[in-house]
Amino acid sequence: MILELDLGNTRGKWRLLDGDGVRARGSISIAALKNDELPDSWLELRPQRVRAANVAGAAVADALTAAVHRRFALPVEFARVASQCAGVTCAYQNTERLGVDRWLAVLAAHHKDPRAALIVDCGSAVTLDLLDNGGCHLGGYIVPGLNLMRRALYQDTDAVKVPPAFAPDMSLAPGRDTDEAVNRGLVVMVLGAIDRAMAELGSPEVELPQLWLTGGDGPLLSALCQWPHQLVPELVLDGLALSNP
Repeated sequence: MILELDLGNTRGKWRLLDGDGVRARGSISIAALKNDELPDSWLELRPQRVRAANVAGAAVADALTAAVHRRFALPVEFARVASQCAGVTCAYQNTERLGVDRWLAVLAAHHKDPRAALIVDCGSAVTLDLLDNGGCHLGGYIVPGLNLMRRALYQDTDAVKVPPAFAPDMSLAPGRDTDEAVNRGLVVMVLGAIDRAMAELGSPEVELPQLWLTGGDGPLLSALCQWPHQLVPELVLDGLALSNP
């Protein structure tokens, strides 16, 4: 059995693999992890390995390492970005500058379908990574996530202090009050970034690229996105088996 973790900036996801199936899954607060607070459900876990993707920094990595050693007497196998892995070639000359969560999502998407693809992780930040038909990572884009953009407007303007109001069935027509204009506009910005990135991949001679959505806001964007796509909530976790087999 393998305990897998995807640690983001504010929260993390975990799952326990048993063979090819998932025996248990849940979430973990990054703040709680730093305070040495682990999920109660971990008391029942008996993993033989622990592998993790961490973009929350060295302090979180140290906290997880100590907690896993104390609870399970195991090391943590942290994923790292490589110049080549699982049929994918990284676009970054300095691979350490690419977020490991982006890399794992790219590996997993390519493994599931080797066609040209756009991989969009909709979290605190929205990352968009492009792959060609030969498994070459072409680079990507990083923009603020929905709530990060909304908070920036709230904090740095006087009259645009709007509470979040996102829903899978929300209208994206031009807003007729400030709340509608902000919340709809934020979604339109992310969808516009997807449109631009898909255009970067597409041409009349190339088959329509595959679009993959993942991350906390993935279900919302999936409901509102007009491109054919696949929503895979655990795409980053799926990549761990490729980077750390």
